[in-house]
Amino acid sequence: MKVLMVGTYDIKGYSRGRILYKGMLKNNVDVDIFLAASALKYLKIAKRILKKNYDVLLVNGKFVLLVAWLLKLIHRKQIVFDVFISDYDNLVNDRKIVNKNSLKSRVLWLGDKYSCKLSDRIILDTDNHIDYFVKEFGLDKKKFRRVFIGADEEIFYPRKQKKSKEFIVSFHGTFIPLQGIPYIIKAAKLLEKEKIRFEIVGAGQTYDEMINLSKKLKVKNIDFLGFRKLETLPDYISRADVCLGIFGISDKTQKVIPNKAYEIVAMKKPLITGNTPGIKELFTHKRDCYLCKIGNEKSLADAIRVLKKDLKLRNKIAKEGYVLFKKKCSAKCIGKDVKNFLK
Repeated sequence: MKVLMVGTYDIKGYSRGRILYKGMLKNNVDVDIFLAASALKYLKIAKRILKKNYDVLLVNGKFVLLVAWLLKLIHRKQIVFDVFISDYDNLVNDRKIVNKNSLKSRVLWLGDKYSCKLSDRIILDTDNHIDYFVKEFGLDKKKFRRVFIGADEEIFYPRKQKKSKEFIVSFHGTFIPLQGIPYIIKAAKLLEKEKIRFEIVGAGQTYDEMINLSKKLKVKNIDFLGFRKLETLPDYISRADVCLGIFGISDKTQKVIPNKAYEIVAMKKPLITGNTPGIKELFTHKRDCYLCKIGNEKSLADAIRVLKKDLKLRNKIAKEGYVLFKKKCSAKCIGKDVKNFLK
């Protein structure tokens, strides 16, 4: 079996595509990857697809999928769509930057629905996410396969922790609503007098709003470190005592396991994250992570206190999280899952 991966993303910046590619290589899959980024990218992709020297197409991106589907009468290969997210759910329901009653919202909804309908098979990150697609867009569940996101072990791996006089709580993200950064800031305020320092790495949609919230609450134990390149994130994760996942209250929070959760456990660090159906597809409270209520700064602050006081539990969660990652979320594990699905 030969697989052709096609897309328009930067493989250095898009973890999902990079991990799928590396994972298949680790499982001896004959895989070729073709990524185009110029003004003529879709023409170049069409030319590559028409070479027909592969058995199955693994595509990312709706326009790439459309090109592959329009040429299917010629190439006659199965098209597997790595959908990753719903643009409708992401931009309308979660980020709320597109009005739900607008024409653009309708276009996004139709794009999600028909991109999946045009695909022969679809991979998505959690069963809860699959259930959303099936229910929201009226799709056939048999077309879907759950494939966890994982993390790139060549970047995220256990490192020696640098000692600090304070207890360090680390978060990295893109400041989108599902991450629940307001609750992190409010939890930091509750822990202000307990020698606990928060390091928040990243920038994005609500960055200025979060800076203003921190100033309004006069929080003194948070360092906003701004955007950092992917390859530097392990430096911040490695010096933390605990690391944070997501705590937002949007429906999307309920369905997904964020990249950062995989990256944290890949580095053998204890993870605190919101108690959601998506998270519980993989993680177990007090075994390989510590769960708290979403949208609740007190619950988050209490979770941090518990792990600060209980070194034994903290070390257990870090160790078991790493074991879980190696067992189910490494690139090799994910590649094996994809290989079996494509077969």
